[in-house]
Amino acid sequence: MKKIVFIMTTLILVFSLSPYSGNGNVAVAEEKTSDEKIVNEANDIAEKYGFETVPEEKISTKNTLNFNSVEEFEKFLKEESAKDKALNADKNVVKEVSENPVMFLAASKAKTTTKTYSYKEYNGTGYIGSYARVKRTGGKVKSVNVWSEQNGFIFGITWTQRTTWYNLNAKKTGGKAYVRGTKLYGMNVVGQPVGYSKSVTYTVKF
Repeated sequence: MKKIVFIMTTLILVFSLSPYSGNGNVAVAEEKTSDEKIVNEANDIAEKYGFETVPEEKISTKNTLNFNSVEEFEKFLKEESAKDKALNADKNVVKEVSENPVMFLAASKAKTTTKTYSYKEYNGTGYIGSYARVKRTGGKVKSVNVWSEQNGFIFGITWTQRTTWYNLNAKKTGGKAYVRGTKLYGMNVVGQPVGYSKSVTYTVKF
């Protein structure tokens, strides 16, 4: 008889606790669904502005851009997208020239000169610089060395160069150099880690 009472008591206890257990599972499921919703929404927004999703393991957890809302995240991507489009418009391409003082003074006597032209995209305390070192003889371009580099600290963005090339004008006195690469963005949107990449081409006039 005591055994039967014990079994009945145990069953009653189990059934009485089961609703709370069920509610806990529901809460966990709802939280997971909410997290997935944020990630999916972020991915849709990124695709809208031309960004590609990258696996989470490629994202640096030590260097991420944090957004407290999806709206803040979208505003940032919109600004980045507009900035990238401006790079392809000639009127927005900035050219900076640095010269070797010795070569400059000797230019009137020597037929060969070397100049380095650059374009720099600033982000916070750092920048992505694209360069073209141009060697001319008698005013004609003889060689062009093109490269890029990331300098300083750019929060949440990593630059990787993919390829470079250049085109000369008809007179071979100048032209344009191009640097194509990928920006990798490590982000955190409302607590959810996400990562995106975008192909960018920088133009340097010379």
